[in-house]
Amino acid sequence: MKFLKILLKSIMIIIALVMIAIPFFIRRADRTPIEQTDFHQQMLSIFDSLKQGPTTIDTNTQLLAGWSKANLTPAKPMPTAGYGKREGKPYQTIHDSIYARAIYLQQGQNQAAIVSCDLLIIPPELTLLLKQKIPAIGMNFSEVYIGATHSHNSIGGWGKRYIGELFAGKYDAAMVEKLAEKIVQAISIAKGKAKPVQLSYASIAQPDLVKNRTVGEKGTEDPFLRMIYLQGLEPLAPKAILTSFAAHATTLSDSVMRLSRDYPGQLVDGLEKDLGFDQALHLAGAVGSMGPEEETGTTDWEQLSHVANGLKNAIQQNAISLPLKPNLKVLTLKLPMREPQWRFAKDWCFRHWLWTKLYGDYDNEVKMLRIGSLVMVGLPCDFSGELMKDLTDYAATKGKQLMVTSFNGGYVGYITKDSYYDHPGYETRIMNWFGPGNAAYFSEVVRKLVDLP
Repeated sequence: MKFLKILLKSIMIIIALVMIAIPFFIRRADRTPIEQTDFHQQMLSIFDSLKQGPTTIDTNTQLLAGWSKANLTPAKPMPTAGYGKREGKPYQTIHDSIYARAIYLQQGQNQAAIVSCDLLIIPPELTLLLKQKIPAIGMNFSEVYIGATHSHNSIGGWGKRYIGELFAGKYDAAMVEKLAEKIVQAISIAKGKAKPVQLSYASIAQPDLVKNRTVGEKGTEDPFLRMIYLQGLEPLAPKAILTSFAAHATTLSDSVMRLSRDYPGQLVDGLEKDLGFDQALHLAGAVGSMGPEEETGTTDWEQLSHVANGLKNAIQQNAISLPLKPNLKVLTLKLPMREPQWRFAKDWCFRHWLWTKLYGDYDNEVKMLRIGSLVMVGLPCDFSGELMKDLTDYAATKGKQLMVTSFNGGYVGYITKDSYYDHPGYETRIMNWFGPGNAAYFSEVVRKLVDLP
């Protein structure tokens, strides 16, 4: 009897301690409307200050461009990033090498670099190193428009804490250092090759190659393949192309343990080998909620070729493009956001201090690169393709074209339609880290970037 009393008392003490401790770990999710938040007001103030700033655009000076690439393939197998089911296991063989590809642009005193890496994302720890290293080549990270191809069969080892290691395996500081060095090298070589060029832009609808993977036929897609052409002015001068598409680079399943760039790799290889481009690079577009359309009965590798060849053939068959009058401007802005709230239930999330332990506390930024009437916007997330039609239509009313890319060096999870916030699921709850209201908020930021003079 005495033993039972002691056991019961011990259980009650444990329960009491747990009840006392729980509020230190979790809280109710904040559902304050975006327009009533302090961070929204901070964002408005940032754009108000931009309107008052001087315009330094030189519209009469010739635009210069150069391009280069650096091989990022490690000397030994690394964890394969992209699918949590792999639990950080290394790839077994190399199907195709991975690269950092850079285009350097200069017009008068304005300069910018566009960088694409064959990685799942541009991880925040890599961004911190790039901010330190890029000034050595006469640039700042604020002048670098960076993105990833979002291959789920590229290298990991770049996530420093629990959540990063969940998707990318054990952190490897030396590997991240090497990535930063290679990216800076690619930019530097491209900068040294800069020569006069002319630019043009085109977009081609390819609805048969992309699907809505979140809500299926109940939702919409962003079907456009968007492209920038760069052509030297001299006879037989080199030419380059940048492409962007919204379908996730997930034609290869989690069972494929081979290093690969997925369909973007075969696409850029085909553009260089078959269509005569001296360099091609690809940036993941608004890939949130978007997946590659699958052909019934095909293998992973056949599906990869289906998407890559479909995009390449569309480029080959559609040569019509819009000339861009050089008008180079690049911006990197700190993006104020809600306190992170990683939810484990509809209305409950982990506290900020615990989130910091699990993921880290990084600055989030938005990038803009404008070339004439084309506005490129780089966002720190998987931005949903379902949000693109309204934004593209808005840009058109301003006489502009819009290209939104994901993974700009920060990462805040998925930005999906606000009406999906309470839907249980991977993109809408598990990976929606800073909601609710982010679809409206990010869309407002994009529109304000389009509006800039």
